Amino acid sequence: MSLVKTPRTLSKSRFVMGLKCPQKLVYASDTQTYRNLNDENSFLKSLSEGGFQVGELAKAHFPGGHDVTTLDQAEALAETAALLENDNVAIFEAAIQFENCFIRLDVLEKIGDRFRLHEVKAKSFDSAEDRPFLKKDGMPNSDWEPYCYDVAFQKWVVQRAFPDSNVTANLMLVDKQAVCPIDGLNQCFRIIREQKRTTAEQVKPIPESVLAAGLLKSIPVDDICDAIYNAGSHGKRYRGTFVDLVRGLSSICEGTREPAIQMLGDCKNCEFKRLNDQDPLAAGFDTCVRQAFPTVSANTGETVFDLWDYRKKDDLLAQGVINLVQLTEDDIGSDAHDAPTPGHGVNRQQRQWMQVKKAKSRDGTAWLDTAAWKAEINSWTYPLHFIDFETTRVALPFFKGQTPYQSVAFQFSHHEVDAQGHIRHADQFLCADARLNPNIEFVRALKRALSGDDGTVFMYSPHENTTLRDILFEIWDAPEPDIEELKAFLMSLVKPSNYGVRQWSPSRPMVDQLELVKQFLYLPATHGSNSLKYVLPAILNASDYLQSRYSRPVYGKHKAIPSLNLEERVWIHREHDGSVQNPYLALPNLVADLPADEQTALEGMEMIREGGAALSAYSRLMYEDLTATQRAAIEKGLLEYCELDTLAMVFLHQGVLDLMGDDQALSTDEEAGNEPLAL
Repeated sequence: MSLVKTPRTLSKSRFVMGLKCPQKLVYASDTQTYRNLNDENSFLKSLSEGGFQVGELAKAHFPGGHDVTTLDQAEALAETAALLENDNVAIFEAAIQFENCFIRLDVLEKIGDRFRLHEVKAKSFDSAEDRPFLKKDGMPNSDWEPYCYDVAFQKWVVQRAFPDSNVTANLMLVDKQAVCPIDGLNQCFRIIREQKRTTAEQVKPIPESVLAAGLLKSIPVDDICDAIYNAGSHGKRYRGTFVDLVRGLSSICEGTREPAIQMLGDCKNCEFKRLNDQDPLAAGFDTCVRQAFPTVSANTGETVFDLWDYRKKDDLLAQGVINLVQLTEDDIGSDAHDAPTPGHGVNRQQRQWMQVKKAKSRDGTAWLDTAAWKAEINSWTYPLHFIDFETTRVALPFFKGQTPYQSVAFQFSHHEVDAQGHIRHADQFLCADARLNPNIEFVRALKRALSGDDGTVFMYSPHENTTLRDILFEIWDAPEPDIEELKAFLMSLVKPSNYGVRQWSPSRPMVDQLELVKQFLYLPATHGSNSLKYVLPAILNASDYLQSRYSRPVYGKHKAIPSLNLEERVWIHREHDGSVQNPYLALPNLVADLPADEQTALEGMEMIREGGAALSAYSRLMYEDLTATQRAAIEKGLLEYCELDTLAMVFLHQGVLDLMGDDQALSTDEEAGNEPLAL
């Protein structure tokens, strides 16, 4: 039987998890057996830290409130009960239990015989929109469903624990229309890390102007709760009443009921997977596959979950189809019957069928539309500029005048490739001063980096275009002496939104490598993903040229390919099976050379190897209590990580040239005399 390892209560987090998939409650109960990738996800950790700060700000809206800090359930229940003896009281982390349901409420107000609960979320809403949470039928839309069900569950528990009381529910959310009136709002709160638990505490007074600005607003959601209570289905996996849903999940947590396994398309994003083949912990996802498809081996290759941008996964899974080798052209669609036309790339269905065919034939070779890529190259102007940004959007703005989740561009890297194929790490920018909004200096630095010629500028995904467009509108009326020049520079690169009021035609629009990959290149080793983190090791494994060139120490300060940050670096390292290791895994431990006490202070930031870690690192730099060595270590890690992002784009460019057989464009710096290029 597949039961929870240790019986537990149904908390609000377990309720939301079980609503997505009840089997997750089983895997989450056995951390010694099953891996949970969310525990390793630095992006989620960065978001959660922002959530803790929002939670502390929420408390300031209820002066005189009482904090129930104990983690012991019995003690928390007793402390809450004592506080509720008062006629009027506000309690933070109030503990309420009904049957096997045990919840800790962010804010619980008691006003006479009335209870008013506030579920605080760092998620933003637009107060200018009417009913932003709901579909036409009155039920929460997919974006808001977990938040609405969360608060509905809490109201249900409180109402049954206090049946003679009037209970109302609110979501306390970040309002995107509000404007922060001060700099350094984040400095009012410190993130506390104790063992595996992270919290926040207020360390500076919160100005009254912050509360008056309305960054947080409490929105009544009783009508949404009623719609949920009256619904006959809940999410994709439940048919029946809300009471049945709660009691069913509660019995799973108690260990008296085994959840039914139902695999749907959203299982693709299951967090219960292994880190890699050497991970000693098991994958709950694999357990589900074995139980749901006992007669089909999921180890014969890629599964339907890997099929890129496929929107009928639920239909295939319901038919018992799990492996790509089981699919036919008709499963993909009519366009799958048409072979790609050289020079025209592939559309979505053709690309999907290509993935299926290569899985069927176990063909790991790359597909490239050489004619189409050559046509693209012929439209480019040298030197080529490869840029990548690190940005953040935080719930509580770092800077005065910004709205919640407004873009902050704090870093870029820039590699340049000339017409002879010579490469250099040309420029970089990092501003981590807690007193300075970096956006306008970011644009100035980027303008200096790119304005020396008319070379084509490359990004990977629309992120850079979106970021620059957001900054353009932010600085549109800024009282800066060079504002018109900065605006003209941005408008030369940035494509406007199709739906924007302001429209223009960029003279030097950025080229998106991601779109080129989608249309003209397929690397089976990516398993359907087009993320650069997957494309990079795939192109390295596909290109003999890249493997030969970068297995030598040609990259680094004062080397043939000069770096602004890295000493001599060999990028090609092999895994135990002979494949090329992902270069991001070779980035150094940024605290290794620090004293022990300094290392402890930076626990959790030892490696910056993906975007979430970079966000956390920048957020840490926004606090002024770092030592000079700690700050220097974090900044070094950020610079090296962002440098590899643009170098990865260069690797992709060179790898495609190699697949095309364009040896002339790949002339090496060593052939020019093995002399490093001038920085």
